[in-house]
Parts: sequence; C-alpha cells; structure tokens
Amino acid sequence: MVVKEKRWMTLDEHDSQLKAEGRYEAVQELHRQLEEERQKKAAEWRKAEKPLMEELNEAGFAVTSAWDLVNTKARYPAAVPILLKHLMRPYPERVREGIARALAVPEARMGWETLLQAFRDETDTTTSGVKWALALALGAAATDEVLGDVLPLVRDLDLGRNRVPLLPALGRSNDARARQLLEELQNDETIAREVKKILSKRGSKSRISMSSLAD
Repeated sequence: MVVKEKRWMTLDEHDSQLKAEGRYEAVQELHRQLEEERQKKAAEWRKAEKPLMEELNEAGFAVTSAWDLVNTKARYPAAVPILLKHLMRPYPERVREGIARALAVPEARMGWETLLQAFRDETDTTTSGVKWALALALGAAATDEVLGDVLPLVRDLDLGRNRVPLLPALGRSNDARARQLLEELQNDETIAREVKKILSKRGSKSRISMSSLAD
C-alpha cells in the first residue's frame, strides 16, 4: 500500500476554493471585523495602561506596554518596584496579565507578599490568564525563605494546573519538604507529568554532584 504524502494547500489555492464555494467575500469580511475588534481592544488597553507607561518611561524604560518587558531578554530590576505598585490596580485583564508576566523574574522576590496576595485574590481560574501569570511570578521569585507559603499552594487541588508554574520553585529548593511533596504529587493526575520531569532533573543533578565528589 502506497501512502501519499500530505501536501498543504497554498494560500492562493485556499482562496480559489473559497471563491468556488461562494464563501470568499464572507470570510474576508469576518477577517476584517476580527482585525477591527483586535485593534479596538489594543487601543483600549494602551489607554488604560497609560499611567504605568508614564512611570516606566520616566524611569528610563522605552516601552509602550508591560508586554515589551515580558518579551525582552534584558534584565529590568529597576522596573520591578513600579510593576509591583501597579499590580493591584483595576486594569483590564490583558494589562494585568502583562504586568504579572513581567514580574516573573527573580528580582520580584522583593514584592513577595504583594504577589502572594494578588494570586490568592485572583478569581480567574484559566491557565491562560492572570492567575497563571501570577503563578509564573511566584514561581520565579520563590526561594526557600518563602517555601512555607508555596507548599500549601501546590497542595491546593482547587488550583488545578495553575500550580504548574510553582513547581520549579520546589525543583530549585534544598529543603527536604520540597522533595517530599514532589514525590507525593507524582500521583496527582492534574500535574503528575510536570512533577515527574522536575524529579528527573533533580535526579540528574544529584548524580552529577555525586560523580564530582567521587572524582
């Protein structure tokens, strides 16, 4: 049996098919409407985010959105206090998500209590919005000094997969409680896959460390 290799349709071929089916104009109009709505939303977010942008610009950061910080490879410790100051303000969800994601850096540990409170107060339960972004910030900022705050969150089944961004904090920890919890969570169907990956990495590091001692 000969299996023919699947060939993807080109854009011109796709347009020709839509025209042949009499759907081309309707599809084009839908795309136009979606783009118009996207631009409208983006304008609303920029307007709402203006107070934050003014402070960041005054501090020397040439950005037009918190998402510019999310997407940069450069470090921005001086921006962290400003981001923390604006984190709890009633910005639109997309803006708040950008602020939280921009705070997913080790330097944000200075605002640990603020991050923790924001995460606890956040009612969004998706894994693509503000709650997830705040979990990323907590996971990046956590140290063994705040492990007592992290462990109950990771144990909280009601948080579902929003616990996943917190797992790296356990993976970095030298506290025996972190290892113990990871071992327990291998049976948690919601996050078991990510837990096993972290345990595997920890195991590899331990073997390398023991090998170095032997040498």
